[in-house]
Amino acid sequence: MFTFIRSLFSNDLLVELSENKVSIKAFTSDMSFEEEPYIAIENTKKGEVVKAIGKNAKSLSAPNIRVLNPFKHNRSFVADFMCAEKILQHGIYTMHNSPIIRPSPRVNIHQLEKTDGGLTDIEERVLRELAMGAGAREVVIYLGCKINTNVEGFDTVKARISAT
Repeated sequence: MFTFIRSLFSNDLLVELSENKVSIKAFTSDMSFEEEPYIAIENTKKGEVVKAIGKNAKSLSAPNIRVLNPFKHNRSFVADFMCAEKILQHGIYTMHNSPIIRPSPRVNIHQLEKTDGGLTDIEERVLRELAMGAGAREVVIYLGCKINTNVEGFDTVKARISAT
């Protein structure tokens, strides 16, 4: 029931992932979030803490701070699951901008690179777990050409995928 209440305050989202950019767009709205997928992690006495995300993270440099791109790896798409999840969480919370209610959106996730021959079951599970860990209540994985969020809706894309 609580998920239902949270869903009333959430938008349906399209998440497009690539090595150079994370883009989150709301279906049937002009709301969007675009950021370079960099995350700065600071080693403190209490453990590792996320210091910055995006362009701000890219510019940080200190001995106790490591900056990485969790979507950059020569063999697979996701190199660091925890950091990738943190970037998606940041994007989803930024899109909803609600300090009171944690969003629970339906998410259509679209990997733009390294999809030759389709995705393996493991790659699909990684994408699904990333979105669920970032707060999604329902996840649809999409491969193909880019989606125009002003024309198509979450249910339209979901139906198209189910039909294939």
